[in-house]
Amino acid sequence: MALIHLPQAKWGSGTGRQVILKSDFDKIEQAVLESFEVFQAPPLEYVDAAKVRVNATPACPARVLMCGFPSPLHPGQWVDAGLADGRYRENSAPVTLDLALSGSRWGTEKASQWYCVYALAGPADTTFSLKAMPAMRVSSQAAQIITLRNNANTGNIGYGLVANELVDAQILALSGVSRGLARPITANNSDNETGGTVTYGGSALTLTQGDWFMVLPKTNFRRLGMIFNGAGGDLAAFYQERGVITYQVPRELTAGAINGYTLTDLASVTPPTARRLLGYGAAQNGYDLKLAVSYDGVNPALLLHGSPPAYEFQGVRGAMPFECRILDGNRIYLNNDNTANQVVLAAGWRE
Repeated sequence: MALIHLPQAKWGSGTGRQVILKSDFDKIEQAVLESFEVFQAPPLEYVDAAKVRVNATPACPARVLMCGFPSPLHPGQWVDAGLADGRYRENSAPVTLDLALSGSRWGTEKASQWYCVYALAGPADTTFSLKAMPAMRVSSQAAQIITLRNNANTGNIGYGLVANELVDAQILALSGVSRGLARPITANNSDNETGGTVTYGGSALTLTQGDWFMVLPKTNFRRLGMIFNGAGGDLAAFYQERGVITYQVPRELTAGAINGYTLTDLASVTPPTARRLLGYGAAQNGYDLKLAVSYDGVNPALLLHGSPPAYEFQGVRGAMPFECRILDGNRIYLNNDNTANQVVLAAGWRE
């Protein structure tokens, strides 16, 4: 295929004028046309509680353009961290990521953890492999050493990384004051309990507890998607279709009374890359369904309010779907006017 043949090796040799053959122009023409085909990466497929895959056949190969990580500032644009060569790789057979295998992830497997699935390829590779990088949060920062926080923002964490294996990779801030800024990693420790740290160079970032960041690998890469390893160590089952990800079984966000607008962390149901939450509110035992979503903690941006039907269906007496934007830091304000027997479930998210 033309894209995979560019740039031609002969173009980088010698000095002065280069000879371009008719066949070279043919490859360039094909490359321009093919570029429209690889704008979207192939979706991840849920296989089982430990595995996801990118499916492919010889007739339907999986093509991945190595363009990096989605920009947290500009949807549709990418951050390459100065590492990706921009070329694409092509697999004609399925490639599977097994989170239980140490070679499939950076660090030790952690529960209640979001993982970013990267397609990776070396400079000479024509195919790609898959590997999972944990999404990280900030606990504190001192002298450009970041102490790591778990995804739920309830305690510190260590990821059991090989010491300094992330050196020359980059961190990309996904939320907070420094959102959209990247810095080179100069050190990381191997703590596997509650003392994980990552050290970066360059000018200091403004980071506070709960801010999210991703590590961008030091090789050719592309982010394919985010997967959640649940509290029991099993992957949450999902479907991925372009920028929409839906759970096979909706996941509970909150339950019970919420007395006034409460800033709610979405880390248990959506990754830090999500831009919109897909969900529904439900009520039980004959209660009115009530849910208010706010973007400023004062005014409702979205309201769900309905009287229960006469009969229960699928375990609830009333339910309404909704979609709303997600605030910086993967949070949203919720309120149900202190009403009992309410539940908010996440059906998925948009990126």
